[in-house]
Amino acid sequence: MAINKYLRRFLSIATIIAVIAVSCSKDPVPEPSTSKSHLNDLISFSFLRSDNPSLTQDCYGFKSANTYYLTVTQGANISSLKGRFTISPKATAKIGGVLQESGVSLIDYTNTMDIVVTSESGRSNTYKLLVQEGRGIFDNLVYAFMHKFSIPGISFALAKDEQIVYKKGAGFAIQETWERTRPDHLFRLASISKQFTTICIMKLIQDGRLSLNRNVFGSGGVLESEFPNVTQLASTVTIKNLLEHNSGWPKSPDLMFDSPYYGQTLDQRIVRMLSGPQTTPGVTYAYYNMGFGVLGKIIEKITGKNFEVYMKEVLALAGITDVHVGGDKLQRRSNEVVYYSQNGTNGYANEMQLIASAGGIIASTEQMMKLMFHIDGFTKVPDIITPQTRSMMLTPSPNYNRYALGWMCNHSYFPGDYYHTGNLSGTATMWVMGNDGINGVILCNSRSYITGFDDELYGLLRDIVNLASAATW
Repeated sequence: MAINKYLRRFLSIATIIAVIAVSCSKDPVPEPSTSKSHLNDLISFSFLRSDNPSLTQDCYGFKSANTYYLTVTQGANISSLKGRFTISPKATAKIGGVLQESGVSLIDYTNTMDIVVTSESGRSNTYKLLVQEGRGIFDNLVYAFMHKFSIPGISFALAKDEQIVYKKGAGFAIQETWERTRPDHLFRLASISKQFTTICIMKLIQDGRLSLNRNVFGSGGVLESEFPNVTQLASTVTIKNLLEHNSGWPKSPDLMFDSPYYGQTLDQRIVRMLSGPQTTPGVTYAYYNMGFGVLGKIIEKITGKNFEVYMKEVLALAGITDVHVGGDKLQRRSNEVVYYSQNGTNGYANEMQLIASAGGIIASTEQMMKLMFHIDGFTKVPDIITPQTRSMMLTPSPNYNRYALGWMCNHSYFPGDYYHTGNLSGTATMWVMGNDGINGVILCNSRSYITGFDDELYGLLRDIVNLASAATW
């Protein structure tokens, strides 16, 4: 198993390096303007080592629409760089109203810069230049993903041996104000919220306040008094069934997220669930969002506290203070991104307080990494759960070995690792906790409905995690 895992990583890394080596070996061939009436194109933009002594290698911009993303080598003096650019014939380029000369003009690129290209006839076209220090081998993969799927902003981070080794924001957290994405920006996590709920449940079990095999409904059930009239099948559902998504209730309809149920309380939705069709619990895996809505209610019943309040108490044990239940656009926190829905969807229609335990949490890549350090089973950073509790949480379900308690597992891209994804309109997220100490997080402030988007998000995280595993830090 270990040999296969590292062979796969080696082959993946070799492929990525080969692609990047080809793309970075020379300045990309300029693409001429396709319209003779608009000779105001910025065809290429780069920073060459020959022009800039602080660089250790040439850096070529990645173009996406009218934005150029450029990652220069770490330690480069971004406040004083000479850019090489190609523009349409007879056009001029200005930054801050100052005429630019390719390879000559010295500019401070610390902030996002506008470069205005004006044709001979006086027509102008404005491009944005986003320059940052970093490792292009990671950033260029992210830039390509953003371009392909029209994602305004991505925050991502990588960790090795319980230490963040690389973290970056790419693109824009808020397009309207051109606020650039940072690693401390909060993003909606969507279904990654389920792992936060799971950790709360496991902490209650560890503290002896709950048991994994405790019934949820019926005689002696946690919620017996709240929902007294249930079927025989419903009365056999356990905490473990909800965590493993094998409660017997079908995936569809999705009472937690489907629009016909907007405006209903969580209790009203649970009543609908209890009156709906159900098969024998513990037999068949069916990803069930409502199950985690019920787990949130169980946390509130056992603790006597609001779900968010108790979650923050658990996270505080790991020194985590900037994870919350999200809100609507008017409730956006000062360091939270804006969500950009595609295909006519509306991410701000989600009832974040109601879906909190199933998909309503917001967090940053930095805070998520910190949490993984406290539950990963390694010893450099003390865990907030015991090895026994962690083992219980991460043991695959006997009827579906791709899912444990709130965590996905046994994916061919991440052999031996634990991971999860999250998707809402305007949100796409993924994280992985590696059994070899390599962790990765990717948070996007939009999601695409182009075929293959989800597969490529998996592939992106796989690729940057594999590169992190092989890199020298």
